[in-house]
Amino acid sequence: MTLYKVFYDVLADLADLFDAENRMGGHEAAQELRKIHDKCHTPLLPANQALPGVVQSALSLNPHPICEKISKITSLIDWHHSGLENGMITAEIAKRIATTELIGPDGMVYNDTVRVGLFVQSAGLDYVTRRHAAEETFIMLGGSGYWQADDSPKTLCKSGDMIHHPSDTPHISITKKQPFIAAWRWTGDIGYDKYTLTG
Repeated sequence: MTLYKVFYDVLADLADLFDAENRMGGHEAAQELRKIHDKCHTPLLPANQALPGVVQSALSLNPHPICEKISKITSLIDWHHSGLENGMITAEIAKRIATTELIGPDGMVYNDTVRVGLFVQSAGLDYVTRRHAAEETFIMLGGSGYWQADDSPKTLCKSGDMIHHPSDTPHISITKKQPFIAAWRWTGDIGYDKYTLTG
């Protein structure tokens, strides 16, 4: 099986995961992921690498079954330090988190209605309060971290857990001894112009 085939298998698996969320936004993300297949989208753009050691560590900690496939294609994935290029996130935080947009307006595969990707947060990091217009769901794939939305208590989340943020919900993620990797999707108003960091 080629790495490209595994990449598109990962997109199909993510579609199943977001469908299981059973929300309109999850179904929309799943529908867009299922429209993609390798015959119309290869070759992929050259990939950047960010925090490769943290990515592999998170993929190995209590991993969701999809992590085995993701681990095989990390060299194809276009990782970036979140917000470092545009300055929306402080450098101290940005250098310790990495994200990829698999499909979306800025994605490895273009889509103008949703953003779907992967997100990695290093151990021992308080990724402070942020909010955005997009509706968002994270699905934890490996490792663990605490999540908090609005004034709710911080909740420890592990592989398989879903974290949902309605539009404009302030939220925070904190790691202790472990990093984590999660899949994420944005639906609705997916522009970054309404993203703010308030912590």
